[in-house]
Amino acid sequence: MNPEAISRRTTSARILVAGAAAALALATALAGGAGAAAAPRAARAAPAPGTITTVAGGVGGPGQATTVALAPCGVSFQNGSIYVADGGTVRKISPAGQLTTPAGIGVGGPRSTGGLATTTALVTCGTAVDHSGNLVIADPGRHQVTVVAARSGTFYGQAMTAGHLYAVAGNGKFGYAPSGVPATAAKLGGVQDVTVDGAGNLVIADWGHNLQDLTRWARVQVVAASNGTFYGQAMTAGDIYTVAGSGPLRGAHANGHPATQAAIGEFLGQVTVDQAGNVLVASPPLNRVWLVAATSGRFYGQAMTAGDIYTIAGTGGRKGSTGDGVPATQASIGAQGVAADAAGNAVIIDFGNTSARIRVVAATTGTFYGQAMTTGDIYTIAGNGTRGFAGDGGPATAAQINTPQAVAVDAATGDVAIADMANNLLGPDGGLVRVVAGSTGTRYGQAMTKGDIYTVGGVLSNGNAQSSSGDGGPATRAELGNQGISVDHAGNQVIADEGDDLIRVVAAATGTFYGQAMTAGDIYTVAGNGTRGFSGDGGPATKAALNLPSNVTVDRAGNLVISDGLNDRVRVVAATTGPFYGQAMTAGHIYTVAGNGDLNASGDGGPATSAGMDPTGISVDSSGNLVIADDVNSLVRVVAASTGTFYGQAMTKGDIYTVAGNGQEGFSGDGGPATSAELNNPGSVAIGSRGNLLVADSFNNRVRVVAASTGTFYGQAMTKGDIYTVAGNGTRGFSGDGGPPTKAALDGPEDVTVDPAGNMVINDQGNDRIRVVATATGTFYGRAMTKGDIYTVAGNGTYGFSGDGGPATHAALAVPLGVAVDGQGNLLISDSRRIRLVTG
Repeated sequence: MNPEAISRRTTSARILVAGAAAALALATALAGGAGAAAAPRAARAAPAPGTITTVAGGVGGPGQATTVALAPCGVSFQNGSIYVADGGTVRKISPAGQLTTPAGIGVGGPRSTGGLATTTALVTCGTAVDHSGNLVIADPGRHQVTVVAARSGTFYGQAMTAGHLYAVAGNGKFGYAPSGVPATAAKLGGVQDVTVDGAGNLVIADWGHNLQDLTRWARVQVVAASNGTFYGQAMTAGDIYTVAGSGPLRGAHANGHPATQAAIGEFLGQVTVDQAGNVLVASPPLNRVWLVAATSGRFYGQAMTAGDIYTIAGTGGRKGSTGDGVPATQASIGAQGVAADAAGNAVIIDFGNTSARIRVVAATTGTFYGQAMTTGDIYTIAGNGTRGFAGDGGPATAAQINTPQAVAVDAATGDVAIADMANNLLGPDGGLVRVVAGSTGTRYGQAMTKGDIYTVGGVLSNGNAQSSSGDGGPATRAELGNQGISVDHAGNQVIADEGDDLIRVVAAATGTFYGQAMTAGDIYTVAGNGTRGFSGDGGPATKAALNLPSNVTVDRAGNLVISDGLNDRVRVVAATTGPFYGQAMTAGHIYTVAGNGDLNASGDGGPATSAGMDPTGISVDSSGNLVIADDVNSLVRVVAASTGTFYGQAMTKGDIYTVAGNGQEGFSGDGGPATSAELNNPGSVAIGSRGNLLVADSFNNRVRVVAASTGTFYGQAMTKGDIYTVAGNGTRGFSGDGGPPTKAALDGPEDVTVDPAGNMVINDQGNDRIRVVATATGTFYGRAMTKGDIYTVAGNGTYGFSGDGGPATHAALAVPLGVAVDGQGNLLISDSRRIRLVTG
């Protein structure tokens, strides 16, 4: 599995489909949207079987920047636009407030160069724009600095095509290269940030170079744009040089010494160049802002020598004054980031565990940001010290700032941009781009008053920055969290938007669903208020709090059944008013039908609402019983929809029972009673065409079956109630395509379902593939198959996002979270914050 997906399942989401679905009609609606009838035209050829497309989700936008969810960790200005480093993408917010995505696909993947930036995977928290208008990106994931060419031409010694992405520093390998080697041949570490100095040189904040002494990990490096002397060193165009860091002198002992002799920290925040050409760099571990003098002179109230390093803010610890109007070197700060304004002042992020401010170190004595300032002293210009997102439209010094990651200053207007993250373990991890207006006027689509603060990018709702967007618009422009998906009886897609704590619907047709008027192809929230937690039972579903809902399905009555992950409950949104699961329910309201909030297994033989559980995958069998994969308890459990005998047990309506697993993590029991067998974190369950219970036994790297009756299934003689392995040899890996499934290697199969032909469809998550066990000889999903053998039908084994419009087996998937099959036999894959469809 790709190392970027360190955990196979942190907050898992899976897909189950209930009922017949019109997914081809839905895909057409998504592609064409709703509106007036178009003039007749030639019919478009249907995609060939096995073709993959995206039908929901993506990077979000284009659109008004305040309608697109962001997770900003870097900001920079160019010609009135704000460039936002947004993790897996780079965003551009125009002066009119419109957001586009000039680079990135929103997920990681192969680090190719030379291709279109909008189809290339990247990871970034630092951007700049060079003197030619090219977008420069610090990419710690690929250990490189890359450039998106603004126009076709030769830059950094390379022929470039407009809109394509090229590496200009770093060979893609982690490490350190000595000064004076070609930048593209050099090893780099965790490239945190990049800026461009007045001579056009690239200045890089890099870390990860000294495993023996972590305090010497970080360096500031320069890629020379031309031959000359910079930062006290003779440099050759295209070569890379260390100008600060990795030396033996620590903390205050480094002040006044050559910058290359200083230990500047384990890692770095932002790097910038001030109006005098000095390099400023934030060191969060050392709680200092460092300056590398470009020339000898007096800066920030200190006499400095060219090439030497100095602290201009921070004491290096938590001791010192926290107030304003004191020498910056005596102030206690948390130095997360730094920028420089047109007057030469250093604008810094002062971020601690309980407070967040933007502060200024005055370069000269004068009035800045509406305050009288003294050279070398420090002043707050934004943030009242309380963390949060409050205060928009009022004085910046009275506003709350939450988790500032980066800061930038527009030299033309004086606007200060802040990348302000939620960083909220108890809610969606979104963020905002906020601006402190440097002058009164209209920018980013808003009227602004000098000194006041405004949100210009990201979605603010219920007092928190959201990580989802797109409600009421086309589903392909929406942003989704990790998700499970179902299709309801009207053909609508119902998505468990786990990362955003929502249940959302993509309308298959224009009409009223779940009490809302919907337009075909658009997306809407039908459960969850976007706040992570547990609340709302017995009231409207859209006002309830969910907690990482990992899955959703639809029962025979059309009710939505939700696996409310970290609430350790199964909840139902009633489609109509009436009694369901032993409770009187009102249409559109939400109710708990299983789970008491404790993840430890308990309660068998009693009311399901009194039971402890850790629900992940859920399904509904032909008798209407709820079947639950109880993940960490290594069980499969059933909530009886009626009183009777199911799975060989007498059951009472509304009570809960274990039908597979003995509660011990492990692998044992094949060929014997399912309740005596060991399972290992089962990810999902499904019901086969013959009523057999299929279990994705994830950490055993197997798919297993509990036989519903005695007979021969999947080529094996089975006894009713016993358990058998039907796919996977127990070895984590990838092998076996074209042969018997029990001899194949799987890697953490997270989901399993059955298609209309009876084939078993497996989400082989760790292999980034979807695989099929054929129950008959024939052609399925564009592949010729032999009865009883296993085949890959989607994914090429490479982590990433690619391949739309082509064969699904050539496409890259990014840790697919689940798989489903619609009524037409098409696959739906929860992948890369997207829903993708493979034609059957």
